[in-house]
Amino acid sequence: MNDQQLKKTAARTYSQLLAICGEKQAYCGFMRLCAMLYAKRGAVETIMAEPEKLRSELFKEKCSQLADNYGGIFSLYGELSVPSALLSDGGAASELLSLPREVFAGDDAVLGWCHQYFNEPYRNEITVGLKKSKRLSTEKIAPATQIFTPDWVVRYMVDNTLGRYLAEHGHAVNSGELSFPAELKQHEMIPLEEIKLIDPCMGSGNVLLYAFDVFFKQYISLGYDAKIAAEKVLKYNLFGLELDERARAAAETALRIKAHRYGADALPQVYDFAGVSDTIGSLHCENDLPNGSEKAAIIGKLLGQKYAVVVTNPPYLGKPAMNEKLSGYVRKNFGDYGADLFSAFMARCMDMAENSGYLGFLTPATWLFLQSYEKLRKRIFENCSLQTLIHFEYSAFEAATVPICSFTIKNTAESGRGVYLRLTDFKGGMEQQRKKAEEALSAEDCGCRFEADTSDFLRIPSAPCAYWLGQCMLKAFSGEPLGNSVDIREGLISGDNDRFLRRWYEVDVNRIAFMKSQNKRWYLLNKGGEYRKWYGNREFVVNWENDGYEIKHFCDEKGKLRSRPQGLSYNFRPSISWSQITSGAFSVRYYDENFMFNVAGSSAFPEEEHQLLMLLGLLNSKVAAELAKVLNPTINMNPGDAARLPMPETEIYDADIEAIVRENVEISASDWDSFETSYDFRRHPLL
Repeated sequence: MNDQQLKKTAARTYSQLLAICGEKQAYCGFMRLCAMLYAKRGAVETIMAEPEKLRSELFKEKCSQLADNYGGIFSLYGELSVPSALLSDGGAASELLSLPREVFAGDDAVLGWCHQYFNEPYRNEITVGLKKSKRLSTEKIAPATQIFTPDWVVRYMVDNTLGRYLAEHGHAVNSGELSFPAELKQHEMIPLEEIKLIDPCMGSGNVLLYAFDVFFKQYISLGYDAKIAAEKVLKYNLFGLELDERARAAAETALRIKAHRYGADALPQVYDFAGVSDTIGSLHCENDLPNGSEKAAIIGKLLGQKYAVVVTNPPYLGKPAMNEKLSGYVRKNFGDYGADLFSAFMARCMDMAENSGYLGFLTPATWLFLQSYEKLRKRIFENCSLQTLIHFEYSAFEAATVPICSFTIKNTAESGRGVYLRLTDFKGGMEQQRKKAEEALSAEDCGCRFEADTSDFLRIPSAPCAYWLGQCMLKAFSGEPLGNSVDIREGLISGDNDRFLRRWYEVDVNRIAFMKSQNKRWYLLNKGGEYRKWYGNREFVVNWENDGYEIKHFCDEKGKLRSRPQGLSYNFRPSISWSQITSGAFSVRYYDENFMFNVAGSSAFPEEEHQLLMLLGLLNSKVAAELAKVLNPTINMNPGDAARLPMPETEIYDADIEAIVRENVEISASDWDSFETSYDFRRHPLL
């Protein structure tokens, strides 16, 4: 499908319609038009062939007819007036009809794309607030957190969850192009009618639409005719929940159109939380829904039963953006997994899956490594089995503002090696990622395909999902963490760097304390900096006159201290230091006793010089750089991450190594001092 053409049309229509009518009217007009093109293209062509003044009434009449068969988007909000620009010559209908026919004929998920593209301008507007850590009001949570799952990722998740479950329980399943290799344990055959799949954050239903096909083919293979097969799928197998009533309406209509093509009229079991719960959605447990209506009872039943398969793309929302009600619920019920809304949903979905059932997710990749998700990882690695994973390139998924991954889990503590695809080094969008994934599955020696047992990850501090490590690297983590033998500290936070910090050449050199014993206004400051090993990044000074009195008493207008004068007892001590934020690899530098340090220049303080030099050499090694990537693969390296770096089991001292480290420091210092930005500059070496 040429989604870019559809995306442009949706954006233009959004602007055109909102200029002349309300948002609800604009949305329903556009979505009903798209649904009519999907279900009955000829009806739109017939309407547009009539005089312009007749089109609105004809359109309303046709929508009313389609509501009887397809409900959902045709029934949402009842009957609404039709925006004039929707059906005018050159308007939205004309544009959509001019798109290739396969846009609406060749993709069952097209209504989902229409929903996302029409709402994208509004979502982008909300995202601006998210970047400023603004809390989202209830009505903004759904549009801000809805991200459409690419079709091939849906197929990957369903084929490696539902496909495996069916194969394990006596059903013949055809492998998809992204079905990962696996040795499946055979269990007693389960009738198809007893196999339930739910998407608890279904959006517009693209997971359910593909799962429909998988179940439908199974029924057909058992001899059912198409009508009965389609009705059985909707009655017994598929379930969906969604916070947003609009997305649910799109899902209902898409599923009913799909089933209607086989003559089936069964209603999909898809529900939204409108009138039941405006914020919490599927995080609710069975017994804590706040509404006692019939709808709430149905949703409560769905939330309370177990499922063979749970597949979803949960909402991504950090703590700062959660409103008070949502954050309170997450804190109370998912405290160990509440670093983000998606991690709370992962925990909730594991509760919904039956023992030995399967789960499939598309989520941010942050849970794989960051300390804030440690308890979630340990729950998965101790109680479940991570079976497959695709780790995407950082910016491959444009719809998300974070790096993502997709993975499948078996809900049982089962030993065995999972298959992992590391696509992080392959630039390109999701289509390029798909091609690389297929290549990796067809060639075991491709270099980006790995196998690992989740029990191995528990050997690493904080249990990061370091699936690419070999056994020798894993064994390194049996050593004592660095933080057990050396003090590691985070330094000064001034509260206003523009006020208190300068580069050394921006102030009177006579007022700089180049030695700690001098009584001056400005003191040398280690402030991290760019990637650089051994020596350097010695540019800044800090106002520490009168022992930092001004910084220590720097308050806001309400008298609250803005600065954080921490780690002061470690100032003016020899150290090795690294930048807390860097675009390069982990790199460590030497600082003598004349330096203070701030939060950006996290530092370790060995007691003896030989220990300092040996540690400097060790942490600048390639092995340390790889181990650092395991503990935190982002651009941050905070003191907690560094403290978890494993050290050799026995203390190492080697005079030859120490001499090499000293030489490296001297070479790096000579290089640093060969430029005028160094206060020890004397003469450029080329002169």
